[in-house]
Amino acid sequence: DGELQEGPVWEAVMFAGSRRLDNLCLLVDRNNGQLDLANRMVFPMPDLRPVFESFGWQVFEADATLYEAVYTALEQFRYSPRNGKPTAIICHANKGYGALSDFLNKHKVTMSDPLIAQELEMQAEQRARRVEDFNRFYECLEEQPEGEAVRENLAEAAGRMHLTTRALAAGGLELQQAIGPVLTRRASPRDKRIRFDRALLPKIDSAKEYAASDVVTAAMKVFARDPRVVSVDADLGTTSGLEAGVAAVDQGRALNAGVAEANMMLLGEAFAALGSNAWVSTFCPFFDWKVLRRIAVGQQERVEAQAAGGWLSEGHGLDLTFLATAANFETRTNGATHMGNDDNLVFDAIAHLKIVDISCPRQMLAFMEWIMEGNRGLVYVRVMRTGSRVLYGPEYRFEFGKGDVLRRSDDDQAAIISSGRGVHEALAAAALCAQQDVAVCVVDMPSIDESLLLELYDWGRPLVFAEQNNGYIWQNFLKILYRRRAAADMSRIFTVNTLGPDGRPQFIHSGTYEELIAASCLAPNQLAETILTHSESRPLASGPASETSRSKP
Repeated sequence: DGELQEGPVWEAVMFAGSRRLDNLCLLVDRNNGQLDLANRMVFPMPDLRPVFESFGWQVFEADATLYEAVYTALEQFRYSPRNGKPTAIICHANKGYGALSDFLNKHKVTMSDPLIAQELEMQAEQRARRVEDFNRFYECLEEQPEGEAVRENLAEAAGRMHLTTRALAAGGLELQQAIGPVLTRRASPRDKRIRFDRALLPKIDSAKEYAASDVVTAAMKVFARDPRVVSVDADLGTTSGLEAGVAAVDQGRALNAGVAEANMMLLGEAFAALGSNAWVSTFCPFFDWKVLRRIAVGQQERVEAQAAGGWLSEGHGLDLTFLATAANFETRTNGATHMGNDDNLVFDAIAHLKIVDISCPRQMLAFMEWIMEGNRGLVYVRVMRTGSRVLYGPEYRFEFGKGDVLRRSDDDQAAIISSGRGVHEALAAAALCAQQDVAVCVVDMPSIDESLLLELYDWGRPLVFAEQNNGYIWQNFLKILYRRRAAADMSRIFTVNTLGPDGRPQFIHSGTYEELIAASCLAPNQLAETILTHSESRPLASGPASETSRSKP
C-alpha cells in the first residue's frame, strides 16, 4: 500500500535487499492518499525511488492509470537480466480512479441507491462508447495487409479477458462478458509428515541436565535433513538453538531476520504457506500480537477452504511453530520488558493458536517429534532458557491437551498443578511436604487438559495452581468449571502466581531466579507451607483416578 508509514514494511524491504532477492517484484500503490486524507498523505512522503534504491532495489515507475505502462514495467522485471536486486514498481495513481462521480474519490464510501443507479448507467454508456471505438478500429483492419492476423490476435485477447465475440451483420463485433468457467482446480493434498530417522535423535540421559536450546539444536540436525524444515530467528538464534541445528544441514534454510520480529513471523508464515514445517523464535514478549492475529486469520481461512467444496485440500494449513524462549522467570536480569509472565494469557485470546509450556528436556524432544508429524497448525511453545533436569522416561510421548501426573499416592491430601520450571519447584515442595507426613500429588500441565482438571476438581481435595506467570492454567480451569459444572466449590482452590496482591497483572523486575520465585511465594518451601496450611484437618481420600491421566513412566 502506498502509505509506507509502518515499520514492518521496511523490515521486509531491508531483508529482501540484503538477501539479493532478484526474483521479487513489489508494486507500490502510490495514490497519494490514505484513510483520513483521501487526496494527500498524513506525512509528506519523500521520492520513493531513491529510498528503495538505498536498500539495494531497482526501481521502475509507471502511470498506473494506463494498462500499457504497468504492463511494460512488469515486462522489464520479467525479462531483464537478474542483477541481485529486488524490483519495486512505483504505480502512480489517485483514489477513485475509474469512477465517474467524485463521491468515490475517498478511501471507503457508502453509496446511496440513486447514486449507484447513476454510476451503473454512466459506466454502461462509457463501455458502449469504448466498444464503438474498438469496432471502428476492427473494421479498419479489413483493408490492412496483416489485418486478419491482428483480428485473430484481438479475438484471442478478448477470450483471455472473458469476453465472447460475435460478428455483427453491420460489421464489427459484439463483446459480451463471459461468466466462468472457473479456471482453477482444487489444490492437491499435501503430505506434511517430516521424514527422519528416530535412531539419530539425541539421547537424553536422565542423570544430566539440558538446556532447551541444546535439545533443539541436536534434534534439528536430524529433522532438517527433510528439506521442508525451515527456521527463522530474530537475532536470538543462540538462545533458540534453531539456527545452529538447521544450518548444520542446510544454511539456506536457517534464516535470521535480525531485530525485526514482525518480518521474522511473516517469513515463517510464507514458508508454511508453501508447505514447509516452519519455526520462528524470539523472547516471549517480543512476538508481535498484530502480526500473530493476522496469521491466525489466514489459518482460519485456510481451514475453511479445506472443507467440502473448497479449493484447498488436506495439508494446506500452516505448520508454524513459535518457539518462545525465556518463558516465565527465565530472563531473570533482563527486566520487565523481557519477562514472559503474561504472554501465554495474552496470546490465549488468539483463535487457532495452541499453547504449550515445556518443563523437561525429554518433553522438549517429544514435543518436536509431535510437531514433525505434520498438520499441527499454529503452535506457541514456551521453553526454559537455562538447563533443567529430566522428569520423564524414554518412553514418554507428547500429546497436546494431555497433562501428566508426576507424583501420586493413595494417601495424597492435595494436588499442586504447574508447568515449565514451576513443575520442578512443585516436586521439591511435595518432597518437603512428605517430610511432614503429608502426601501431595504433582501434575505437569504443558497444555490444558480439560478432563484431568475436572478429575482433580471432582477428587475433592485442595488444589494449588502454582504458576510462574499470571495464572494461565488456573484461568483456563475457571473457564472449564463455568462450562462443565453447574456449581463450583472454590474454597479448596488456591493460586500462587505473578498477579499482584490485588489480583491484577503486574510486570516483573530484574532479579536472580531464586529472588524472583521467593518474591512471588513460588519457592519450594513457600509452596510447601501453602499446601500444609490448606491440607490440615482434611480427611484422606484416594488420589485422582488413572483412567484419564498419565503417570510418570
